[in-house]
Amino acid sequence: MKSLTGQFLISMPKLRGSLFADSVIYLWAHDEQGAQGLVVNHAYDLTLAKLLDQLEIPSQGGLDVQVAAGGPVEPQRGFILHSDEVSIDSSEPAGDGLAISYSREILDLIGAHRGPAQYLVALGYSGWGPGQLEHELADSAWLTAPSSQEALFELPFEQRLDHVANVLGIDLRLLGADAGHA
Repeated sequence: MKSLTGQFLISMPKLRGSLFADSVIYLWAHDEQGAQGLVVNHAYDLTLAKLLDQLEIPSQGGLDVQVAAGGPVEPQRGFILHSDEVSIDSSEPAGDGLAISYSREILDLIGAHRGPAQYLVALGYSGWGPGQLEHELADSAWLTAPSSQEALFELPFEQRLDHVANVLGIDLRLLGADAGHA
């Protein structure tokens, strides 16, 4: 099994009507134990500034970026995908010069403008048990694509799906929900 850590998953039309419809997921972990990732193109109606205020974390301002709806697992828990030039003891490698952190400490650093240069704050994550993602890939539920810092951190949420699909030369609007062989 080749690890897909550091790759994107693009949901295929057969997932329309599910929690993962029109999703781009960054996989921060993929091994024989399963896979974990963050939906990076769906946002809550919540800014990081408001989240920090709710958590009573001091903020220097300028944090009006949206918080991502990272997935259905542990939606009350925060996950911060960030460039790895700043990390804390609990940060874990997440592929491609990135780290994943779950600690309030990284939010304290971001609020004080001493955190990583690039970050995505999400509530919840997406997870698969052993072999589950491989089965879904074989069933044509997902496409894999190379990740990019631009898609993760720079593009507006609503542009990320089309951007990642276009990198593969795909127009998702032209795909049907059924896959198969003639």
